[in-house]
Amino acid sequence: MDEGPRFFTVEEANALVAELELDFGRLAAARAELGPLVESLGGADVAVALLRGDGPPEGREADAARLERLAGEITRVIERVNGMGCLVKDVEAGLVDFYAVVEGEPAFLCWQFGEPAVSHWHPLEGGFAAREEIAGVSVRPPTFRN
Repeated sequence: MDEGPRFFTVEEANALVAELELDFGRLAAARAELGPLVESLGGADVAVALLRGDGPPEGREADAARLERLAGEITRVIERVNGMGCLVKDVEAGLVDFYAVVEGEPAFLCWQFGEPAVSHWHPLEGGFAAREEIAGVSVRPPTFRN
């Protein structure tokens, strides 16, 4: 029986930010490596065909294996984050939403890769463009030692 989505408090969502930073750092590294590889293989259509099981072009077996490894890493990270109850909304932008209740209504808490904390929310239908600051959550910039 499906229990429905997990609902987060701001504190519960913020407790996951350190893990999300690591996961999205891995995603960014894999995506940075993946782009040039896809181009060198002949573009997205060739890459998709390889991932669907078509044989690699002659002499490109190592690149095909690397493509599969990177695609697998990206898939594992997305599945891991979604498995925590979060929703990966945009891999490229590093957007993650958390179901929550805001002002008595279902909503999303919203975090973007690089933000020090979950400090915004938006209505379920609103998306990133409708983000608003969460009242009472103050985010201090990180302290850097020189």
